[in-house]
Amino acid sequence: METTQVYSKDKHFKKSDSSISTISISVGAVVSIVLMGYFLLLRNFAVEQIFYLRLLNLFFLLAGILVAEYFCSSKIAHKVDYLRGIRVGIQVTLAATIPYVIFIALYLKMDPAFVTFIQTNSSFGKFLNPVVPCIAGIVGIEGIVSGFVLTYVIMPYFKRK
Repeated sequence: METTQVYSKDKHFKKSDSSISTISISVGAVVSIVLMGYFLLLRNFAVEQIFYLRLLNLFFLLAGILVAEYFCSSKIAHKVDYLRGIRVGIQVTLAATIPYVIFIALYLKMDPAFVTFIQTNSSFGKFLNPVVPCIAGIVGIEGIVSGFVLTYVIMPYFKRK
């Protein structure tokens, strides 16, 4: 009899985990689209070189992680444990960062003037070789590390809730 209860609990957790992954990947995809649109907006107004405007990417990612944690804690499990919450943040981060990095790499391939601008105006630009993969890699590392740190910082808030 206990085996049946354990099995049904385990089945419930797997269904819950699937829903949590769906929510976090969906939110990450929306964040990725927002990041792409924001980059194109900055590029359209020729203000992409202003560092503080690029910091808003961090807040977009933070908002996505918060939304995913909120939906997962209120809609699915009513209380997301710490490790599951960390997983949600990591999934949102990866789902937002990977398509954005691919977009940046494709954009840099199509806009050699922007690549030249980065090489001449950034402090590490002359060391980038090959340029496009290095820039995309830097953007990817920056996004992933930021998302992991943000997730780690906000999880105590959701753990207490």
